[in-house]
Amino acid sequence: MVIASSPDIAKEFCKTHDRIFSGRHLPSVYHNLPGIMDSSIVLSPDCSKSWKLLRSIGQNCVFSSKAMESNAWIRKEKVMDLVNHLRTNKGQVANLEDMMFATLANIISTALTSRNLFDIHGQAGDEYKMMMALVNEVIEKTTTLGLVDFLPILKGMDFWKLMRNQEMFTKVRDEITQAVEGDELNETLLSQCNYFQACIKETLRLHVPAPMLVPHRAIETCKVNNYVIPKDSMVLVNAWAIARDPNYWEDATSFKPERFLDSKIGYRGTHFEYLPFGTGLRMCPGSGVAFKNIQMLVGSLLHYFDWSLPNGADSNYHRHKREVFYNSEEGKAIAFDS
Repeated sequence: MVIASSPDIAKEFCKTHDRIFSGRHLPSVYHNLPGIMDSSIVLSPDCSKSWKLLRSIGQNCVFSSKAMESNAWIRKEKVMDLVNHLRTNKGQVANLEDMMFATLANIISTALTSRNLFDIHGQAGDEYKMMMALVNEVIEKTTTLGLVDFLPILKGMDFWKLMRNQEMFTKVRDEITQAVEGDELNETLLSQCNYFQACIKETLRLHVPAPMLVPHRAIETCKVNNYVIPKDSMVLVNAWAIARDPNYWEDATSFKPERFLDSKIGYRGTHFEYLPFGTGLRMCPGSGVAFKNIQMLVGSLLHYFDWSLPNGADSNYHRHKREVFYNSEEGKAIAFDS
């Protein structure tokens, strides 16, 4: 096993020698699953002809700019389902993290199959709970095996960062309010909110969806920085450590969206100090969709609701609590003990 923990070494593996390290390292159990190697972008052991075909189909039919634009109504509709649900359930405890996740899952499932995966309005029912438990179990097990990029969304988007910092919170809300004034909230307006965009990027920096990305495999022996990497070696890119490297990031462990305001660094894998969705041939193909999903969901929650921590709660409360209590006529939401 080889681990790349600096931008320079990550660049060696994922750009200079990208083809050689484009193989996928998978547990042996996957080799016994019939047909899966030739039918999955994520699980394909190498960049074969079938992988290239699937990748091309995905890029043209699901992840292209045209496809994302045509699915904008889905993102808006599913997010408004959540917003309306929160508005009609004042005074009830709700698990915000799971509800955000369910909404994101519904966006993806509707785009692919024209059906919701979760019934947002039936969260108290057994069917909703069973489905959420099943999905959580699948994600937990597959993430352990390095398959988090199969569902490229942020379960546990660090929404609480802004709640803890009222100055940032007010700045983001004011920016969105000014952009939306006289119009309806939409993705185009949100994309023009620079500070809001910076907050999302900073969250992705501190909380990389797949901290070690998905394991790569050397398809042939290769020399990197005078070290010989044998064929079939597992190669991991420590995107979490790279994103917190003090040599590249000032005050690296602090949440400072301002660092992205005058920066050209983006999430598309061209800056090796910032790889939230990976880079190279095996970069997450759904990064653009994921970013738009997060943008619409979080932007709407910030715009349509007032948020605050519980009475007397300290700044560390969010580390332990996940549920939310809605208790005001204006739809205010406060983190509430489960």
